[in-house]
Amino acid sequence: EPTYYASIELIMGIVLFTIQIYADFSGYTNIARGTAKMFGINIMENFEQPYFSQSLTEFWRRWHISLSTYLKDYLYTPLAISTRQWGMISITFSLFVTFVLAGLWHGAGWTFIIFGALHGGALVYEALSRKFRKKLNRNFPPYLYNMFCMLLAFVYVMFTFVFFRADTVNDSFLIM
Repeated sequence: EPTYYASIELIMGIVLFTIQIYADFSGYTNIARGTAKMFGINIMENFEQPYFSQSLTEFWRRWHISLSTYLKDYLYTPLAISTRQWGMISITFSLFVTFVLAGLWHGAGWTFIIFGALHGGALVYEALSRKFRKKLNRNFPPYLYNMFCMLLAFVYVMFTFVFFRADTVNDSFLIM
């Protein structure tokens, strides 16, 4: 029950879960890659320092690459192609639906659907604001802008992990 914990304990729980989920997924993948390598089979890298991403788009290119590739190849691309006559709406619709379904794939519960919707929504925002953000980037020193974007992406990912980890939607909101 989240109400039993102080704010600092909940924040530490979120940070530590963020580390744990990466360590678990990345560790399992590295074990599989190492075992396969012993048999002369090369398996692709599956995590490329995702927590250093400067956007959610970049995060999903670096996080669980095999799953992201599968989602892109078998969900997003066919959906975007079948709705291409919609123009930009096709891209945003396809992104959002893909990530809501990815959330549902992780578990049949509202917390996972919300997790997917939050990622889908962020990716839609990034797709729609790409030109604006590029223009904004020119107004700040690159290192400062890049660090800010990295911090913002990381905090957003941690925020979404609250839904991924919580038992109920109500618990998610209590944690926040």
